[in-house]
Amino acid sequence: MITTTFKSSAAVAADWPAAWRRPFLRIGHAGAGHYAPHNSIESLALGLKMGADAIEFDVQACRDALVLLHDEDMAQFEDKQGPVAAVTLRELRALRTRDGAQVATLDEALDLLQGRALLNVDLKGEGHESAVLAALRARGIIDEVIVSSSIAGSLRAVRALEPSIRTGISHPQNHSAAGQPLLRPVVRLAVRWMRRTMPRRIAGVMADAHASAVMLNYHFVTAATVQSVHRAGRRIFVWTVDDTADMQRIRALGVDGITSNRPDLLMQAAA
Repeated sequence: MITTTFKSSAAVAADWPAAWRRPFLRIGHAGAGHYAPHNSIESLALGLKMGADAIEFDVQACRDALVLLHDEDMAQFEDKQGPVAAVTLRELRALRTRDGAQVATLDEALDLLQGRALLNVDLKGEGHESAVLAALRARGIIDEVIVSSSIAGSLRAVRALEPSIRTGISHPQNHSAAGQPLLRPVVRLAVRWMRRTMPRRIAGVMADAHASAVMLNYHFVTAATVQSVHRAGRRIFVWTVDDTADMQRIRALGVDGITSNRPDLLMQAAA
């Protein structure tokens, strides 16, 4: 049995809105990304249907709108090249992503989700922070949202424009090593070093981004890192966990939430 002496989530979250003060949040990644195309309206709706407490989705800027896409380039569409930022919404609507989805807009996502779940708006590029905040303010849902990004400067801009909003730094920024089989010695050593040093570094990473929380890749979460985040008075959310045993193990470390492509399994594991 795993026991902890962590500062309670309730104490850490005392300055967060009531909706966020749950002891554990189940977050649907890109909606329910295992079952439907990531960031599609279908996927977001499935995340709601499966009972996720919060829905995470990615935001990019095309030429004339904010859209739900993970990547900045057009390679995510069949036989297309160039940056998403150079293409209009009308042009994007005429295409389908490689997994067959039509591009959704930020407005469509907010209209579907507001009042039905908490939101994790993940910014995938800089320069559209003000437009994203304007969409949130127009609906009066600032308190229902955490804005995350791997770009510290983007989160600093968000906090400067809206000091009351919660923000989360996605870490590590370059996590490609974590997706490897961990067979090669260099990869294995790199992950081991990051796990060992994370408790000492993580408070500085959050402070540099003016972040209220860290969104940590699950390969790097340890009990010591959870303690370090909570001692700093911040929250820790872990992504992307799709295995039931991993969900249970990571929750036992005292994290404040887990993001999964399979929110239905997450609901079972968290029961």
